[in-house]
Amino acid sequence: MLRVMISAAAMCVASAAFAQDVQDQDSERNDAAIGLPLETFSDDTITGTEGEEIYNNVCAGCHMPDGSGAVGAGKYPALADNPQLEFASYPIYIIVNGQKGMPALGTMMSNEQIVEVVTYLQTGLNDFEADASVEQVASARPQDPQQTTGEH
Repeated sequence: MLRVMISAAAMCVASAAFAQDVQDQDSERNDAAIGLPLETFSDDTITGTEGEEIYNNVCAGCHMPDGSGAVGAGKYPALADNPQLEFASYPIYIIVNGQKGMPALGTMMSNEQIVEVVTYLQTGLNDFEADASVEQVASARPQDPQQTTGEH
């Protein structure tokens, strides 16, 4: 019986050491898709100031770098040649609040970042005039920042 208890204790110690090694390795491991350390994603903010940069870091993984959209594990609508993006109010609302499979990013992005992304969607992936403003983004935000109004 004592031998079993010692073996169990040794297993617990070894298991804890192994878990710590895995945790240490994970913190050093890079996200192979974009080459950034995993800890880059540990806070609740999205970095970047230019619309194309933010799009490439946040949106392109689902909507594709050229905005063509994708179908696979889910359906990700095309953002290029998308008439719904002609006026900023629609993409602002979706970015802030989310909808269906699109997560709400309003708590992770500043008003200025959202304006930059929408401007890129309108002028970089489409041939529309940029009409997004910080005031539009602020008015699209829910009163409670942890609450979203998009359907999930």
